[in-house]
Amino acid sequence: MSYVTAQQLADGPESLKELSELYGIEAALLAATLTAGDRSSWDAADIAAADEALASIERFIVLGDGEVESRLAHRGYPLPMSAAQFPVLTVWARAIVRYHIHRQRDRTSEETGRIERDYREALRALDYVAQGKLSLGAGDPLAGAGPADGGAVRVASNPRMFTRNTLGAL
Repeated sequence: MSYVTAQQLADGPESLKELSELYGIEAALLAATLTAGDRSSWDAADIAAADEALASIERFIVLGDGEVESRLAHRGYPLPMSAAQFPVLTVWARAIVRYHIHRQRDRTSEETGRIERDYREALRALDYVAQGKLSLGAGDPLAGAGPADGGAVRVASNPRMFTRNTLGAL
């Protein structure tokens, strides 16, 4: 089970355009490949290139899922988590996968800064989840899981050395 799908990565006209440019595939062909649509109007070489692009995207999805799960496992979440139940996982996984795809394709644009920022923010949020500082949302099985005393502050010290009894009648 993946936290993000290839279709979700290409969701929206700008995202599909971005992926098609990165892989050098016509946007309509890439969309048909991602949705298992009709590709009969393209030649075999174009279809093979689109299949190769999809295989590459799926490898990056596996990498992104690994990054998400490594941080969730640190906190002790049962894996895999449900992206349907916790949609924020899809948002974070999408940012991670997009970053790796752009980095691998070695393309630079004005969008690169935003992609890197989204990646770092996703990792920061996952680190906060791992530390128990951030919840996955409603239904989070570990939300509120903390110290049994509710996080109350306790102070411990050595017993008093000088008391009325130890000093006598001074």
